Amino acid sequence: MADGAVTWFELDVPDAGKAQQFYGSVIPAWTLQPMEGFEGYVIVSVGAGSPGIGAVQASDAGEPTGRATRVYVEVSDLEDTLARVKQGGGTVEQERMEIPGGQWIGTAKDPFGGKIGFVTNNAAM
Repeated sequence: MADGAVTWFELDVPDAGKAQQFYGSVIPAWTLQPMEGFEGYVIVSVGAGSPGIGAVQASDAGEPTGRATRVYVEVSDLEDTLARVKQGGGTVEQERMEIPGGQWIGTAKDPFGGKIGFVTNNAAM
């Protein structure tokens, strides 16, 4: 994928199990499977055996502003991107963190509180 491609989404919900039931019945093409080792995190795939396209995750953040969809965008230089978040008036929530599959993420909020994430295949520079 190229820089700027949307690679993942996360839906913050108060109850991941209830959300799994809801989305599974509303969007039957979605396969929802709890992620091993990550309590309250349910991977969303389109069709059995397909790679995940996103997740439903339990969040205790208060409503209404605490609940949101976080879109993940691919970047080649995670640290530079997170620095630009700060320079632009946003807030970095999570510095570089390794995730399964040989990737790293960082998360942020824009100046208005909107959630965004960044993902890279590049090891720390």
